[in-house]
Amino acid sequence: MVVPESVPVAGSAPALGWRPGDWWSAAFRVLLLFVLVAGAATTMASIRPPERSESDLTADLAAGRITYLDYERGDHRVRWANGWWRWRTTTLVSWQENIERPDAIYPESDAALAWLQQQINASDRPISLRIRADREAGWWPANVVWEPLQVATLAAWVGTFLLMLGHSHHRYANRWAWFWLFTVGQVGVLLYLVLEPQPLWRPRSWPPRTDSPPIRGGTGLAWAILLSIALSLAAVGVAVV
Repeated sequence: MVVPESVPVAGSAPALGWRPGDWWSAAFRVLLLFVLVAGAATTMASIRPPERSESDLTADLAAGRITYLDYERGDHRVRWANGWWRWRTTTLVSWQENIERPDAIYPESDAALAWLQQQINASDRPISLRIRADREAGWWPANVVWEPLQVATLAAWVGTFLLMLGHSHHRYANRWAWFWLFTVGQVGVLLYLVLEPQPLWRPRSWPPRTDSPPIRGGTGLAWAILLSIALSLAAVGVAVV
C-alpha cells in the first residue's frame, strides 16, 4: 500500500516547538534574571533596616556575626548585616565620651569612625568597613552591597537595557514605554526578561501578539510611576518586618 506524501498547506502556521536555539535563549534570560533578582533582593533587604542599640553592634562584632558593615560620615550611622538578610542600623554615640577627641585638634578627622575602627580591630573576626555617601544612589543596582554581585548586577542590567534598545519590535510595549519602566519603574528590566521578545515559557516561533497594540511611551511612564510608588511601599513593609 502506497502512502501519499503530505502536501504542505499554503499559509500554514510554522511549527511552534522548542528548538535548541530557543533553549539557549531561555537559559540566558533565566541566568540574567537570577543575577538581577539576587541583586534586587539584597538591596531590598538593606533598605531602612530596624534600629538597634550600639551595644548590639559591638556584641555582633565581638561574636564575629557581621558579614557586611558600612558607615555614613554625615550622621555617624552604621549599617550592618548579621548573616545575609538580617540588617540592622544604629547611630554611634560612645565616641563622644572620649576626653581627647581627635576632631577637636584635626577638624578633618572623624572620631566616630576612629572609634568604630577600634571596635572592628578588637573583634575576633575583623571585617572590612565600607564608607558610604550621605545619600545613596537612586538606581538600585548601584546599591547592591556585595561587590561581586554588584558588578554582575550592573552588567546584567546594562546588557538587558542595550538589548531592549537594539530590538525594534516588542510584544507588549514599545521602546519608550520600556525605557520608562527600566529607569523610573526600576523593575522594568525584570519584566522585560520575562515577557520580551516573547514570554519566557514560549519558543521564539510564537506568533506575534495581535489582540492589542503595544503600550506606548505615555502609558509606560504612568505604569513606571505606579511601580516606583509600589516599590517604595514594599520597601517600607520589608523594613517593618
